[in-house]
Amino acid sequence: MADLLGFLSWPLLLVSAYLIGAIPTAQLLARIKGVDLRVEGSGNVGAGNLTRVVGPAWGIAAAILDGLKGLWPVLFARFILDMGLGASGAAGLAAVVGHCWSIYMRGRSGRGLATSAGLMVGLDPILLVWVTGWSLAGWRIGSGFAGFLGWGLLPLVALAMGRSGTEILFLVALTVTLMARRAQGNADAPSGAGNYLRRAIYDSDPSDGYGDTADEAPTS
Repeated sequence: MADLLGFLSWPLLLVSAYLIGAIPTAQLLARIKGVDLRVEGSGNVGAGNLTRVVGPAWGIAAAILDGLKGLWPVLFARFILDMGLGASGAAGLAAVVGHCWSIYMRGRSGRGLATSAGLMVGLDPILLVWVTGWSLAGWRIGSGFAGFLGWGLLPLVALAMGRSGTEILFLVALTVTLMARRAQGNADAPSGAGNYLRRAIYDSDPSDGYGDTADEAPTS
């Protein structure tokens, strides 16, 4: 029985991490204020849009809760189930996937940045400093390109810092996940290869005049 429970513990953790990660924190907080983020602001159901529509305090609260969604599965895997870096990272990534493509919101959800930041706190907080610096720069100047550089170059930074091959592969998977969500855009985003590429790099569409760049702050 103990062996069976041990065998099932990781897949159960992955499912739990996804389902909890999929909880639309920002949307639930917005509903308390009588706001539907899907039709307000940028239309993005994330902490950045919550900040824009409802206020900074609400956005920060959502970001903290979103960060915890990424942190708990990593800590649970590492310190309760005594799993290695790869399994722990995969558990955190499941939470990020849940946040980015929420089953409760029919796929409409946030960018996954705060959840990814929480994951990195549990997995490799030193590397989080790199991402946070670029995210703050992007938020400050209103450009999603800085966030693209921060996350896009993260695997190379990890390689330069001598991180293990397992961690580098995980960071590649995390980066691909975040860029895929950015490329997808909001519900009404135009399709086409050029639009997908522009959103992945700049987090914006030509018709917007701006990207959801508030979501590039570490509080998103």
